[in-house]
Amino acid sequence: MKAKLPQFLEGKMILIEMLERHAKETPGKTAIIYHDIRISYEELNRTVNKLANALIDSGLRKGDRVGIMLPRIPELVISFLAVVKARGIAAPVNFELPVEKVKQVIDAIAPAFLIVSDKSLELAAGAAEGTKTPIVLTEGEDERCMLWHDLLDKGNPENPDFDIYADAVCYLNYTSGSTGNPKGAVTTHSNIYWNTVASIEVLKLDPDDIHLCMFAPFAHPHEIFARPIYLGGTMVFVDKVYPKSIAEAIDKNRVTCMMGLAPMYENLLDMLKHKEYDLSSLRIPESGGMYTRTELIDRFKKEIGVPIIPVWGSTETTGIALANRPGEDLKPGSVGKPCPVYDVKIVDENDREVPCGEIGEMIFNGPAVVKDYFENSVNGQICFKNEWYYSGDLGKTDDEGNYYFIERKTGMMKVAGLKVYPLEIELVLIEHPSIKEVAVIPIKDRLRGEVPRAIIVTTDGEELTKEDVISFCKTRLSHYKLPRSIEIRQSLPKIGSGKINKKALQMEIV
Repeated sequence: MKAKLPQFLEGKMILIEMLERHAKETPGKTAIIYHDIRISYEELNRTVNKLANALIDSGLRKGDRVGIMLPRIPELVISFLAVVKARGIAAPVNFELPVEKVKQVIDAIAPAFLIVSDKSLELAAGAAEGTKTPIVLTEGEDERCMLWHDLLDKGNPENPDFDIYADAVCYLNYTSGSTGNPKGAVTTHSNIYWNTVASIEVLKLDPDDIHLCMFAPFAHPHEIFARPIYLGGTMVFVDKVYPKSIAEAIDKNRVTCMMGLAPMYENLLDMLKHKEYDLSSLRIPESGGMYTRTELIDRFKKEIGVPIIPVWGSTETTGIALANRPGEDLKPGSVGKPCPVYDVKIVDENDREVPCGEIGEMIFNGPAVVKDYFENSVNGQICFKNEWYYSGDLGKTDDEGNYYFIERKTGMMKVAGLKVYPLEIELVLIEHPSIKEVAVIPIKDRLRGEVPRAIIVTTDGEELTKEDVISFCKTRLSHYKLPRSIEIRQSLPKIGSGKINKKALQMEIV
């Protein structure tokens, strides 16, 4: 029998209030599982308080920003919540970027502190050189740093006595930078609240659920812990994205809800051919961040017992805004319908709504949608207009109100004046039995203006010729959509979230 949704979800409460409530009402319940470590809600809240009070005692003031460069480990959650409890602003920083890019972010946010792991210490120290920013090191010792365990030893374990309001900014949620420089979405407690309760309602989550989120720790990291904390559920941390690590975590901890990208689910299924794990506890395998093929959804249902649930979300919508509903029939290629509290429209270049079935830009409004980027007025004016967020994603609807992602606006190409969407070509190519991964980008052409270039990774290094690819596509694509340039590679570049880095591929041909 499933537990009922807590009554307090009917009233608006911010994340740290939820944490404090669970610490009081269910103190012994496990909040975090990390390998063999289990942290109860009472222990989590006390540790968060210790760090929050120690940071305050060390000079953190209301509105100060704190850079966080941590992997998916308990200290990530503790740091985020502690900064917020201290009335600071959490600013996760992508530690997979080169030092020049990290320096740009650090210069922009001017953090009062940086909280880093031993693996990102040298990167952080190099990027912050000359700023005199104090660095907190979560493990080990270094004379340049404040030490995590020292702060916890001296921190007061009681809740800080502050009034924190729902409309206060709590963190800078940086975009991945896959289509340009990373932009910090100015995110409030209210934004997180509304996205979280909308997700809980749509996906039918409850306090008994055990959550495993495999998103990057610097790409809307609140999604790793917001849902379980609001529900009083349990979150499982896996610091590696290897299929074996994920399968072991699901099997051992009876994970019920997983959030990841399509390739993670594909790799899980491939690994299960060679080693047996019990994944039967999974009831909500959620897939966002990229297109999820119908063939993969069906295969996952056949082998695991439940279908993958495609969703669409963004940094600016504070998480998922479109989602398929568990238990309902999935329309091939659809990312579902709007989540509660989100208004969604598809508009043309003159901001007029397009008819059903026609392609336009998806725009969003609602209390979970952020209003601006941090100190980035140019991008803010482009993306936020008249209370709507212009996503830059092209989509369409069907007559049942389902939404379909087509392509990024910046990815669309014009071949001899005709619109061509790379995703359409990629979906055809990925059906070839010898193709494991593919990215299609535009390249310049003297006669046609632009033409498609396909960069392919074959399955197990199989031989594949340009003629094979063209022959396969000819019966499936219009002539002007056929790839004119084809390259076979051993791998494709990825960004931190796991998506293919098309920007890097395009830079190669500039």
